[in-house]
Amino acid sequence: MAPKRAMAESSPEDQELLKQLAKGNETAFSALYARYQGRLYRFALHMSGNNATAEEVTQETFMLLIENPKGYEAGKGPVSGYLFGIVRNLTRRATQQSRLDLPIEEEWLDADSAFMSDLDVLGDLSNSESLEQLRKTILTLPEQYRETVALCDLEEMSYADAAALLDCSPGTVASRLHRAHAMLKMKLSSQKCLK
Repeated sequence: MAPKRAMAESSPEDQELLKQLAKGNETAFSALYARYQGRLYRFALHMSGNNATAEEVTQETFMLLIENPKGYEAGKGPVSGYLFGIVRNLTRRATQQSRLDLPIEEEWLDADSAFMSDLDVLGDLSNSESLEQLRKTILTLPEQYRETVALCDLEEMSYADAAALLDCSPGTVASRLHRAHAMLKMKLSSQKCLK
């Protein structure tokens, strides 16, 4: 498994870029855009399942950054956390009308944990059709679980960084991720996507 990326890695440099952006420095904006555009777009895409929504949310995030570069408060966390938070809120608003969340079914919560641990969702998916099914299945998770999967599994954030972004404890992130994996396994098993 790849090491988790820390969001706070380049925070002092990012803070300096924001200061320069506030002074109208276009190069500073370009550097921030190059550094975060891809990650923010992917997160919005994982959360919404829609390319147009992800593009719009990413663009709006950077427009908000240009309009108010002083909106970031260093004491509240890294610049990356601030940007992911904006994307998270904009994506929530954009998808509120067409939410794909399904209620958690009781059998998922009470499923045999031995059965769950024997399945390796990503290991059992071998072709692009199965990966597409996984992507669609992730979109059916309730938002709190979908966010956790998108941040920790897909964006490879540490539990601590995801917890800071989601305003919860790292233990809560771990618990949500475990439950999300269990739900994914059950859904994919019932769809006969797993061996």
